[in-house]
Amino acid sequence: MISSGKVDEIMYRGRYIKKCQKDYEFVWDCVKRNNPMLEESIVVKRDKFDESDTFTNLAIVEAMLMDYDSVDKDIYRKLVDLIYSNTDLARIVLNGAANGGYSFLLFTLFNHGLVLSEEEKTFAVNEALNKIGTSRWYEMKESYSKELDENGVTDEQTVSMNIDGMDIPIGAKSGCKHLFYMFYSLSDELAHGTGEFDIRYHILRNPNWSIEEKRQLVHEFYVDDSTYDEYLELWEWGIVNDDVNYKGCMSCLDKSDLYYYTLEDLVKIYGSLETAKYIYDEICFCKMMHSIRPQGWQKELSNK
Repeated sequence: MISSGKVDEIMYRGRYIKKCQKDYEFVWDCVKRNNPMLEESIVVKRDKFDESDTFTNLAIVEAMLMDYDSVDKDIYRKLVDLIYSNTDLARIVLNGAANGGYSFLLFTLFNHGLVLSEEEKTFAVNEALNKIGTSRWYEMKESYSKELDENGVTDEQTVSMNIDGMDIPIGAKSGCKHLFYMFYSLSDELAHGTGEFDIRYHILRNPNWSIEEKRQLVHEFYVDDSTYDEYLELWEWGIVNDDVNYKGCMSCLDKSDLYYYTLEDLVKIYGSLETAKYIYDEICFCKMMHSIRPQGWQKELSNK
């Protein structure tokens, strides 16, 4: 009988090295109802460098998180509990950079039917606040700046810094702050996605958090107004540019009419209630974000 480790290797190679989705799905179809193998895969162990905790079979665990409806509910729940109790496990990224790839924690937030406890919600928010641009990030920057001041590091002093292969003179304090940013940006604390669709978006999109909680979190997640305005615009364009809208070379949705589409309109456009509801829910999310944190132009219009 083939070992779970060998199956895990075959799945990983099929998905990420050979990039053969058909082979990957064939193996996964054989594995997803093999409960003993699933149980064995989620056993926690130390990694080969003895630096952090990991799962026994990462490719199988990732498949469980993506295809959660196909696996045993109790095993899946046990897996979720492990992820939400251990930052090492939560930050595992199987494909992509450790400082921004799709983490195991992020995969759990894709499942809107998963009910999270208050402790688990706090865990997810705490991870999200590690992202650059949050209130925690700005507090860290300010604290580091004060530390430099206390140690007499100012821009009156000039240092030489190698940037893109060139030695550039720069103020000592500015140079230190630049290095602080560079080193932090490489940390695995920044796992859980990148850009406008990172973990912050998925928490705001997730039904486990109430509107009132989201009203507070959106300000903690995006301190800078211009960044928030840009991201909300990108979320809207994400709806318009979704693959389901391209039957030809043009999207079947008009961004300027985005908030005027009804569910009935979308059913007529797609001919599918499931697709229409998916797009309508995305539109409702963006509409809610405009309500709980208006963009700059909305505030200016309101003031006028």
